[in-house]
Amino acid sequence: MPKKILVKEGALTKFLQSFFIAKGKGKEDQFINKLEKVSPEVAKMWDDLNNSIDSNTVRHYKWLKSKGYDTSAMDDFIKKYNITV
Repeated sequence: MPKKILVKEGALTKFLQSFFIAKGKGKEDQFINKLEKVSPEVAKMWDDLNNSIDSNTVRHYKWLKSKGYDTSAMDDFIKKYNITV
């Protein structure tokens, strides 16, 4: 049975902040790998969040492209964060 993990609101805020700082530096994989050593279940949740962000970015990019909108800002974002389209 998986153990329940209690997280205070302030701790979650700090986790999110740490994650997005790492993601902004392109080091989200390192962040998740560190969590994996402590708790594989928690690391999986953060990996799911990371994958959701990337897949939503790709979905928005493709939609904008299909409608003929300018995607230059998204192109830069995708390149900067190594998101596969």
